[in-house]
Amino acid sequence: MMSQYIRNIIHKGSKAVLLGFFLLTLAGGFVTTSYASHEDTTYLADADGALDNDAHEQGIYHALRENWISSWMMMTEQFVATMMQQMFILGTFLDADQQLGVQRILQDMTAQAHKDFHPSFQMCQFATNVKSLAAVDRHAVENTKILDEVLASREHLQANLGASGGVALDFTHRIRMFKDVYCDLNENNRSVLWMCNSGSGPIERRTKDIDFPRVVDSKFTLDVNFLDTFETDEEKDIIALGHNLFAGTTIDFMPEQLMNETAGQSLFLDVRSIHAIRSVARYSFEKIIGMKAEGDENDPYIVRDFMKYIIMELGVPEAELGDLMGANPSYFAQMEVLTRKIYQSPEFFTNLYDKPANVRRIGVSLQALELMQDRDRFESALRREMLTSLILELKLRKYQEVMNSAIFSAAGQKFDRPDL
Repeated sequence: MMSQYIRNIIHKGSKAVLLGFFLLTLAGGFVTTSYASHEDTTYLADADGALDNDAHEQGIYHALRENWISSWMMMTEQFVATMMQQMFILGTFLDADQQLGVQRILQDMTAQAHKDFHPSFQMCQFATNVKSLAAVDRHAVENTKILDEVLASREHLQANLGASGGVALDFTHRIRMFKDVYCDLNENNRSVLWMCNSGSGPIERRTKDIDFPRVVDSKFTLDVNFLDTFETDEEKDIIALGHNLFAGTTIDFMPEQLMNETAGQSLFLDVRSIHAIRSVARYSFEKIIGMKAEGDENDPYIVRDFMKYIIMELGVPEAELGDLMGANPSYFAQMEVLTRKIYQSPEFFTNLYDKPANVRRIGVSLQALELMQDRDRFESALRREMLTSLILELKLRKYQEVMNSAIFSAAGQKFDRPDL
């Protein structure tokens, strides 16, 4: 529409210029014709007219120039000025069109940037709840390492422990713990009555030394922190459970004189092999305990305050959050929320009705959590692979001994060597 208007202005201006030039030409022709008529004697003959007077002739020229020609010149100048003004207006229209187009593009880009770079609540929820995940993961590794040292020291009969005096003292210590803490009078058809000191132990700790599901498997966070010097009841229960699950009977200590003999040294290596095999089986248990060990109570990010609202949205009363998540959620508990519980809320799916950029960001966050979970599954698969390989080795060990005996016997007969 604007271009049509501009074409109309140009067309009208061109006609005005042509008209001005036509009138100027006409005026010039009139003057020339008047002058020529005066000079041509054919028209005037020999008469003495007014034009024969130079003064009269100059006056007529002056009158024509000042009153007629100058008016056309001023009219032409006015036409030119008007056309220039119209072209100025046209340029203003072009500038305005360019300016408005640029402003529209900037406004579109501003709106798109606001749309793409305005994070959603759900994106902030992911970012907030993973802040302490790396720290609590490291905390789990340290707890696993210390628990392994505690359980391994008993198997190795280290000094200043209940098992340092041998199998008999280890049994005595464990029976005393059973009588004082874990005894349940109803066990074994109440035939353990004579073993218990004054009845059953505390009701919340009965049989915890043999009950893996109740002690470990049913909880997201354990009241366990082997990094401090304070020993909780749950730490004692886990250590007692570890004693019963792994190396229920320790290998008695070997006399010093036996270590100086060749047979004794061979037996010592066999004992070390048994300890190595037990450590592989024990590590899976220790890793689970480490992952469920409570997080740092001085967590600067206070993630527990944010996670509890996610659990409460699922209908869990606030009074039960401590039993479910613990005071300081463990690595296992935090991963449980981030990779499972958070998706059980309908709000997670309704919050996906968001800007496409935020939906893509949430997708990337889910991929990151999937990578962390895949890493945990990979480590679990490695532990399972080691256990399977050990089981296979133990089953093949007796065949290996038979094969070695046959090989040494054949070699002795071939090279006249005694059987080994």
